[in-house]
Amino acid sequence: MSARGRAVLVAVLVASATAGVWLRTIHLETWPPGPWIDEAYALRAARLLPEDAPLFGTSALTPPGEGFVNAWMPNLYLVFTNAVDRVAGGGIASFRALSVVPALVLLVALFALAFEAARGRPFALGTTVALGASSMWLLTTGRWGWNAVATSALIVLATEAALVAARTASRAWAAAAGVLAGLGVYGYAAGRLLLVAPVLVLAVGLPRRDTGGRRRTVLAGIALAAAGAVALPLLAHLIRYPDRAFAREREISAFRGGVRPACVALAQNVADYAALFFLHGDANERHGDPARPIVPVAVSGLALVGAAFGLRRGGVERALALPAALSLLGGLLSSETTGANAYRVSPAAPFLLVLAGLGADRLLAGLPESSRRRGALTLAGLVAVSAALDTASFVRWAESPRTWGAFGGPERELADALSAVQAEGPRRVVLNLRTASRNAYVVEELLAPPGHRNAPVILFADLSRERMTLRESILYADGGELATIPALGGHRGDVLTRGRDPWGRPTFVVYRLGPDVP
Repeated sequence: MSARGRAVLVAVLVASATAGVWLRTIHLETWPPGPWIDEAYALRAARLLPEDAPLFGTSALTPPGEGFVNAWMPNLYLVFTNAVDRVAGGGIASFRALSVVPALVLLVALFALAFEAARGRPFALGTTVALGASSMWLLTTGRWGWNAVATSALIVLATEAALVAARTASRAWAAAAGVLAGLGVYGYAAGRLLLVAPVLVLAVGLPRRDTGGRRRTVLAGIALAAAGAVALPLLAHLIRYPDRAFAREREISAFRGGVRPACVALAQNVADYAALFFLHGDANERHGDPARPIVPVAVSGLALVGAAFGLRRGGVERALALPAALSLLGGLLSSETTGANAYRVSPAAPFLLVLAGLGADRLLAGLPESSRRRGALTLAGLVAVSAALDTASFVRWAESPRTWGAFGGPERELADALSAVQAEGPRRVVLNLRTASRNAYVVEELLAPPGHRNAPVILFADLSRERMTLRESILYADGGELATIPALGGHRGDVLTRGRDPWGRPTFVVYRLGPDVP
């Protein structure tokens, strides 16, 4: 590479790294305005985790009293959540830290994977880091994806370690890859699929008797043993409690209705996920822009080129296609009622972006020498336009009123209003569970400091139905549509603040209630 080429590459890497960090941290408290409900449940579960809870056990994600449990969280992840909560200081900062910190780690991991996969191919490296820094898919998920983002970071680091192990024949790197893959089991359920990777490598390598095949078999065996050792405590716990092992998976499985409906669902999933990458986005606006694919169509095409080269010729591309395919498999096997789910397959995103970079390099290498300069400029322009489109889409998503509604905007504003009034002096808070908030747990966790256990910050009640004797000055928050003095059930109250949604409709009213006079 010429000195000018090196300078361009360094400029691209520095600009991409700077932009990637900036986009993941800009407007940290307001993009999106509030947390996703599962984030609140996870933070609540972490704060309520008993001191003597087994480290390698599981706890219910849904709060006590809900009457059902559709997911069991590994306690090791909840311990991590608790540590992040204490450092962040509670409130919205804790929610953001649970997603944004892993998103920054994932960005570093993606860059490391790109450096390893694109050795000797500077165009592939520059393309990957530019796309990874600006990917709307990664940026949106990185603001609220909590355990999926953390698990994705571990999976990418495990794959990078595995590539280093394959290149250097290092057993230490193979063991490191296994340890990282084993840790991924303690996060998002998709992390369990990565354990299949060394098994497949073993299955392919065992019949071969050449030196390369034997070496890969040994390395894959070391990685599998290390992953199994790390994941074994959780796996033993799930064997002991089989109802917890696949609680969520049973709920969303395409096979829950039988084999014939499953075949129809799988065929529909294939069509839906193809459309997700080439025609339109996820219908759930929490996952991005429904009007456009989760990655620009050109990037999807480049990723297909990279995967096709890998499947035909082997090498790094084939190695990256394996974790990408395993990450997509979870989505394909689930029952989707609203089309493809971008969040469920988000761990595939980093691998697809690296494959896109490698695919761009392969296309460039296939051009005649006389056309490569023109081809490089064309592909670089295509990548720059794709990155700009993704960045603009992320900003539109973050500022959309629909995002405000999808991420607890009313709850966030209610929590901020209550905190502002409480700053004048501590008061008890009574929240009308029926009307003041669509989900009272979000408000509770937004207000609560880290470290609180079973002492709720908010009393959930409905003063319009319950006759309460107030012996202290309290704050009462009621839903905007029902917030009238008569709704207070005879209690005296002064309106302190009102909330409205972006369309001007009332969302809540906060009252100050004085002690009842006998």
